[in-house]
Amino acid sequence: MDKLFAVTSGKGGVGKSTVATMLASSLAQNGENVLLIDLDEGLRCLDLMLGISETVAFDLADILNGRESEAAIYPIPLCNNLSLIPAPQKTGQINPQSFSLFLREITEKYDKVVVDFPAGIDFSLYNALPDYTVFITVCTPDPVSLRDASLVAEELYSHNKQNVRLIINRFDINFIKDGVYAGIDDMIDKTGIRLLGVVPYDISLTLAHASSRLPKKGNAKKAFVRIAERLVGKNVKLPKPNKI
Repeated sequence: MDKLFAVTSGKGGVGKSTVATMLASSLAQNGENVLLIDLDEGLRCLDLMLGISETVAFDLADILNGRESEAAIYPIPLCNNLSLIPAPQKTGQINPQSFSLFLREITEKYDKVVVDFPAGIDFSLYNALPDYTVFITVCTPDPVSLRDASLVAEELYSHNKQNVRLIINRFDINFIKDGVYAGIDDMIDKTGIRLLGVVPYDISLTLAHASSRLPKKGNAKKAFVRIAERLVGKNVKLPKPNKI
């Protein structure tokens, strides 16, 4: 069963890091022992989202440079079974070869590992991931975002990364009601990526992360629970668009 997930996007602003955080926490709440890794050098944010920024002293660079190992892995107090490795505060600290070796070792110690990549199509680190990695591309229903997702997919496929899935984030039924798209299948066709899940726009999700706490309810939370269940092998159908 799949256990390593790389969360990607084209341009920023689609909620990629929120998706990575919610995906990891939902897997953990489903009983999985989960490690979340922030790769956004210089622009890390997952420690803030998860409420541990004041306690972070070590990061991924310390692990890769052999200075620290366990000390750079932070359990999340408000979510059992979830731990985080923060990204370095400076850029240029992650060596692809060292990261590749570390990732193969650490993946054996957890049920699931979720890696939050920086936005864009810099494949210097993508190519460090093993072939069994599942790449989860995040987009919104905006036409530009869908096109960016398709470009990410093309790059992944050209680098022989075949296990690519799509999460449509901040879904708004009005994109269908107003005739921008015929339906969710139309959005999927624009990207050329197999769908994993659809997450509705939900202000409670934004407010929860702004206050550094994980949301316990809301339509977005329900959507991530469904996605997590799919990732552990359960057959969970996608609700009708007006019920998402």
